[in-house]
Amino acid sequence: INFLNHSFVTTILSSICIFSAILILIFKGLNLTIEFTGGTTLNILVPKIEVSEFRLQTQKNLGDNLQIVEINSDDNRSNFLLRMKFIENEQTVVNSLKTLYPELEIKGIDSFGPKLGSELQSNARNAILIALLLISIYIALRFDRYYALGSVVALLHDVLITLGILSLLNIEIGISIIAALLTIVGYSLNDTIVVYDRIRENISKLINDKKRAIINRSLNETLNRTVITSLTTMIVVTVLFVYGGIVLQSFATTLIIGICIGTYSSIYIASPIMFYFEEKYPIPEFIDEEV
Repeated sequence: INFLNHSFVTTILSSICIFSAILILIFKGLNLTIEFTGGTTLNILVPKIEVSEFRLQTQKNLGDNLQIVEINSDDNRSNFLLRMKFIENEQTVVNSLKTLYPELEIKGIDSFGPKLGSELQSNARNAILIALLLISIYIALRFDRYYALGSVVALLHDVLITLGILSLLNIEIGISIIAALLTIVGYSLNDTIVVYDRIRENISKLINDKKRAIINRSLNETLNRTVITSLTTMIVVTVLFVYGGIVLQSFATTLIIGICIGTYSSIYIASPIMFYFEEKYPIPEFIDEEV
């Protein structure tokens, strides 16, 4: 497969996807959990009741600034998630609910103050940026600056498009999603490093071949490994999505999206960008070596 011949089309496709993702993030934003925004969440069980009726009664008692989501209800009891602004004493809310539903059972309470939420949001952003910085330094030292540029652009491509899709699907962004994004960064980088290693190995062996041909050959030689790795990983993540329960579904969904995009970017983004800059702005010391 002549991958580099498709680079013009894939560049346009990726540019459209990235631009669309940025627009979605600007105008729609991310659906952040209380871990990042601050607030209080109650996970409760009550006797079987329709969510519309429960919402009406609860909001009348506790106020309108309350979000209610039904999760994992069965034939006998209804399971609701209540989200509200941060309150220091959650027991006051529990007591108010028990006046309406004496048989109410609390499954869990999570509270994050606005200051802590802002700090976690800043830490999550810094974690991703620092990971990208360290990755670029590592690849620049191991290969050269253009290899590093190609890998970082590919990783930014993966993260931005994944975030755009998560925003579009209105999936909540919490600590587990940040962990999934960092996992995607590591997974995509692993694929890219394998391709880069093969390119460097073939450059030293096929000294009479043009670089375009060497890159295409390297991508074809690693294609089987890339596809099999992605498929086997996808099987595991799909099982996690189906049987992991509601807590892990968002995490698994993020990984499924990221694996698909990361596999694509390791083939069609990282290497073509590296090739473009090496051809357009060759590094002097490598020119001397090739001569």
